[in-house]
Amino acid sequence: MEHSLYDALLAYIEQRKQAKLEPLQKARDKALKAAASQEQEAIVNADYAEKATPIEAKFEPIHWVTDAATRAKQVSLATHCPKFTHGDAKATSMLVTEVDKSESRYLTSYSLTDKAIDADCNAAVLDVARFLKVTVEGESLISQLQAGHINALKPLIDDATLLETWRAGFSLALNDQTLSAHNLTKQTYFPVNEGEYLLLCPLYSSSLAHTLYNKVRATRFGEKVKAIREAKNKQYYHPERWEIFPHTVKQAFGGTNKQNISLLNSNRQGEGFLLNAAPPSYQQQPEDPSKQTSIFNRRLAYQASHLLHDFRAFLASLTERDRNFATRYRRDHDFILPLTDLVFDYAARVQQQVPAGWSQRAENKDEGCHLKREHALWLDVHNPDDQFQRERDAQAWLDTVASDFAAWLLRQLEDKQHYLLGDTEFNYIRKVFLTQLKAFERDTPQFEENR
Repeated sequence: MEHSLYDALLAYIEQRKQAKLEPLQKARDKALKAAASQEQEAIVNADYAEKATPIEAKFEPIHWVTDAATRAKQVSLATHCPKFTHGDAKATSMLVTEVDKSESRYLTSYSLTDKAIDADCNAAVLDVARFLKVTVEGESLISQLQAGHINALKPLIDDATLLETWRAGFSLALNDQTLSAHNLTKQTYFPVNEGEYLLLCPLYSSSLAHTLYNKVRATRFGEKVKAIREAKNKQYYHPERWEIFPHTVKQAFGGTNKQNISLLNSNRQGEGFLLNAAPPSYQQQPEDPSKQTSIFNRRLAYQASHLLHDFRAFLASLTERDRNFATRYRRDHDFILPLTDLVFDYAARVQQQVPAGWSQRAENKDEGCHLKREHALWLDVHNPDDQFQRERDAQAWLDTVASDFAAWLLRQLEDKQHYLLGDTEFNYIRKVFLTQLKAFERDTPQFEENR
């Protein structure tokens, strides 16, 4: 493994050298094409050699590693970086890779089995940071330095003294020589015991953010995801599971100078993700329907109060000129149908959440079901009583429920000062609700299907 890491480190140095030589090589090739004689070609090659020789010497592996070791003190390898809180924060970055997990009671960046190491440094030493981060099969110079050696560089030189100089120089990137805090990191310490404090606002974990970023991106842009999404759009089967992160928020760091924050922030184009941490929305449990006399009651009026208020205002604003299709369409789709949806939502929750048989009347009427029989026939869909199911199958209750809804709605909309509602409106509302109720009943799993 160390030999393969050695090859990867040499490949990195060679890559850096080629990046510097490439502009010179392109200029040379262009000049050679334009050369009209061998003398001009010789001049071009000589000019290239003059400019390339210092670069070749600079990137000779032993020379480059020695120079990198002297510059490594300007690099702060880190898992937690202060500049994510504020770009001008001068606090010390922290590198936390080992921890006693038996003492950790919380889900934190300690839980990551393979932490991405970030680097807080200026652009002049980014090459050193990337050199230290070169990883092969989980092994890097960083992990070797933490173990107290740099065996991967042993094949490069026989001089043990120079090798130790390299190790000492690169080790300075692991920990800053002086630790400092800064007010722009906005850390808050809360006293818990005498001389002890609890850190309420820890440093931003770039390692944790990087892991989350890669996971979210993989669920959205990975090759496997493209195949799954295409299968979903075409309604085909796909054997793989589709994982998503819903309701995420994108966070930006660094503005136009993303590299100023950290190396990994630059790799992420200055982006990070926040997961949805909102509490689950409250789902109201349905009241015991057996204690009510009708499902069209004050509870329903309270839940529909905003719709009823707008409906009354709509009716009061109508004039003779509003007798047209657009007005009727708005009446149905903005008011009547949303009100029926409230009723059906309540009915579905009762049918799914209240134990079957709740409508069976007890001998003592005070302990029995007070709900109107037709309403109970609708809602207690899984009642095992044979007589109950025969009444339900007859569906005589549908007309009664629709009429009760229409009567309830007319009472809620009553406003004799601005308009009058009568039998015509009652019959229309009843017809609309009955149509919707029959459609709802067709989609309701019947008792026979669940025996």
